[in-house]
Amino acid sequence: MKRLAAFLVVALIAPAFVSGQNKGVKKKKKEEGPPEVRLAQRIEKVRNRLAEVAVPDNAASSLEASASQYLGEAERRLAGGQLPAAEGLTQAADALTRAVDHIRHSRDVNRTDYPSRQEQAAHLERAYFRLQQAGYFQAQSKDPRAKHLVQAARQFYQKARQAYDRRESRDADEFTKVSEEIVKALEHLAHTSTPVREPPRLK
Repeated sequence: MKRLAAFLVVALIAPAFVSGQNKGVKKKKKEEGPPEVRLAQRIEKVRNRLAEVAVPDNAASSLEASASQYLGEAERRLAGGQLPAAEGLTQAADALTRAVDHIRHSRDVNRTDYPSRQEQAAHLERAYFRLQQAGYFQAQSKDPRAKHLVQAARQFYQKARQAYDRRESRDADEFTKVSEEIVKALEHLAHTSTPVREPPRLK
């Protein structure tokens, strides 16, 4: 009787276990596929996200335009079989999309869950040192369009610092993040231009 009961338990559990395994396999297969297909899907995903976060703001519109240009170039590079370049351009566009999203968040007056003043100060300090790399990334990217991104990163850091002085937590937090995301975009552009890079020498 005990053996029969044990058999019934196994019989009931086994199908569910196998089903769970099959679901995992199916999910894994869904994520697999040629790199070209996955990258094309990611480009489309970033483009859709960019449309979702659009905000009526001149600075945001400029970043949106840059992101859209890089996505278009990513598609052209992908079509030409230049996957590393297409990937880097997509990552740059993704970072700029996140920057636009933070500008959108800065307009949300209902949000109150912002870091403490001490945490904001530390965050600003990290963003400041990160900003020092922006010019280097611009030079490495050899992209004439990157110059205005450096200026935008500096402007948003300045806005964040001024908001911090005024104790405006929302703008201080969001604008700091905007500056950081723009620098990330510049870094991706630099990597795209020189996939195999030599470390810089001290002067």
